[in-house]
Amino acid sequence: MAYKYDVFLSYRALPQQKRWVMKEFFPLFKSFLEESIIKEDVKIFMDIGEIEGGQAWEMKIKDALIHSRIMVSVLSPTYFFSEWCRKEFAVMDYRQRQCDYLSINNPNGLIVPLKIHDGEHFSDYVKSIQIADFNDYYLVGKGFQKTILYVEFQRKLKKWIEEVVLAYNHAPSWDVSWKHPDWINKAWEDLDKLNNLKTKNQPVL
Repeated sequence: MAYKYDVFLSYRALPQQKRWVMKEFFPLFKSFLEESIIKEDVKIFMDIGEIEGGQAWEMKIKDALIHSRIMVSVLSPTYFFSEWCRKEFAVMDYRQRQCDYLSINNPNGLIVPLKIHDGEHFSDYVKSIQIADFNDYYLVGKGFQKTILYVEFQRKLKKWIEEVVLAYNHAPSWDVSWKHPDWINKAWEDLDKLNNLKTKNQPVL
């Protein structure tokens, strides 16, 4: 067994956020990433379009997490209010910490986040991670695509892709132990440790 996906794209599938991810972000992101890692068909997992009728949603998400090289998280104020967004983030975060990423010896990470809001209500732990700010470009529609902001959005996204490529190139070899239920359970239980950093009224990881 090995990686099935190059990127697990995690986002809160509320109407406006979903529209932005699907219409504005994803087409450019996939194109820039293919050009940057010199790969014709980059495999990106998203919940929409990946899970067919009759499939067990929970198991499909778990399988995709287990077999994804890195994660790109689109962070919004309500991202961490979603149980599944929290769990997706937790699994990849647990992997990067268990594999000695985000350490003195290896400062790289396996989660490359961007935010589409000011991030005021993110937990202290999340705030401690470097997050690209795309708040100015959280706009949807043909009107946005005709503005100078859209040109700036493309330039910033193309530059930010370098961080995604860095994470991609430094990802560990796939490990069969990630499939064991204990690995997933420990990742979710580890939320308690991270939640010790939260403050009142903040969404927990």
